[in-house]
This record gives sequence, C-alpha cells and structure tokens, in this order.
Amino acid sequence: MLKGILQKIGLSDKDAEIYMACLELGTQPASVIARKAGLKRPTTYLILEGLVKKGLVSEYTGTNVKYFTAVSAEYLLNYVERQRRELSAHQRELEQYLPQFLSLSNPYTLSPKVRFHEGIEGIEHVMNDSLKAKTPILCYSTIDSWFQRPDTRDYIIWYGKQRVQEKKIPLRGIITDNEISRKYLEEDYPVDHEMSHFRWLPKDIKTFTNEINVYDNKLSIVCLSKNELLGILIESEGIAATQKAIFEVAWRASTPAKWELDSRK
Repeated sequence: MLKGILQKIGLSDKDAEIYMACLELGTQPASVIARKAGLKRPTTYLILEGLVKKGLVSEYTGTNVKYFTAVSAEYLLNYVERQRRELSAHQRELEQYLPQFLSLSNPYTLSPKVRFHEGIEGIEHVMNDSLKAKTPILCYSTIDSWFQRPDTRDYIIWYGKQRVQEKKIPLRGIITDNEISRKYLEEDYPVDHEMSHFRWLPKDIKTFTNEINVYDNKLSIVCLSKNELLGILIESEGIAATQKAIFEVAWRASTPAKWELDSRK
C-alpha cells in the first residue's frame, strides 16, 4: 500500500522500493540497500543518485564509502508541492508557446473525429476537454454514478470547482433525481447562479450511468458503470447541433432545481 502511494506521487516502482528500503535501514551504503531491495548494486546506485536529485535521499562520503539516508517521510509533502509548482510553471510556458506549436501543424492533416479513452485517465481527459469550451456546456449527468468510486467522486468535485470558479464556463445540466444528486447540487456544489442551471430528470425515467456533454462542435460521453470506465469524444458540427436541439426538448420537460424556482418568486 505504502509503495503504491509513492508511485502515485511520481516515483517509479524501483524508486519506491529503494526509498522504502532506505527508510527501514537508516543510513547505509548502496550495497546494503541493494540487498534489502533485491536489486543489483549498480542499478541501486543509479536509483539512489536519482532520489538524491529529487531531494528524497541525502548522501555523504565517509572512509571512501558513500552512505545514503532517506529524508523524513514528512518531506514527501514538500516533494509533491514542488512538483505542483513546477507543473504549473510548465503549463504557463506551454500556454505561451502553444500558438507556435499550432502554427507548425500541417493543414492537410486529417484530425480524428472520434476518440476513445479508457480508464480514469481517459475519463479525465475527455471531461477536461470541456473545460476549454467556448460555448455553454449542455449536460446530462447522474451524480451517484460519479460518487460510486473515490477517484471519480474526487475528480467530479474538482471539475465542478474548475468550471465555475476558474474557467467560468456556463452550464445547463439535466440530472437524475436522487438523494445523492440533490445533496451535492443543492448543498455542496460551488453554485454560481449565473454559471450553473440544473433541472431534474423525471423520476419515472430509468436512471442512466453515463455523463453526456455537448459544447462547441463536440459531443462527449463518459461511461461510469462499475465494470466500464470509458470516455468518447466526437467532433462533428452536425452531431453537436442535433444533440443541442434534443437537449432543448429534454430541458423543457425537466423540473427546475430548487434555487431556480426560488429565483422566480
């Protein structure tokens, strides 16, 4: 479990193995750490040097032998924070030079119209595309499907905050009516009544497990069933226009959320 957490913050399998060995052994030469980790000494030495550069292991030389010590586990939080700052800086730099990258694109390249992305990373990739929307997002969603797993629940909470507070992209959503959805949207959601308008799907309509978003010239579908995590992104003016018209029909047949009813009084 602990090794898995280290991998989640960016360490490779062997990096995590060596760091854990260093924690357990205390200050030791590479040969001792290699035996503990079950790796060859040259490989262990290279990994240790990499961990030193990451700031997760310190080294000193005594009697012509290098000794290595894992920094306190508390400093792992500093490591994650440093990565976050560096990633933010890289993102700003990429945004600055993105027009130059785009100018290199061959105009005769055929862009894929349909893309499939699997797993939680695929779902996030497809959903994150809507955070670049130039038009309001038209959404069908079921909150309880997002909330059935910790990773998808954490993501959709982050997504809501990004859309409302950071990107300020308007959204109209038709949501399946259940206790989880109402609690999240009426009590916990980062509501901005100018940015977010929700209506409830009639209760006699069978609950679905997908999220569908229509924006710009795109239609995205996220499958959130227990046995399938899949994101699909379709780029088509015609399909997007048709789905927007269908959404308007569904919107008129759905029930306004509580705060929208209150605003009419």
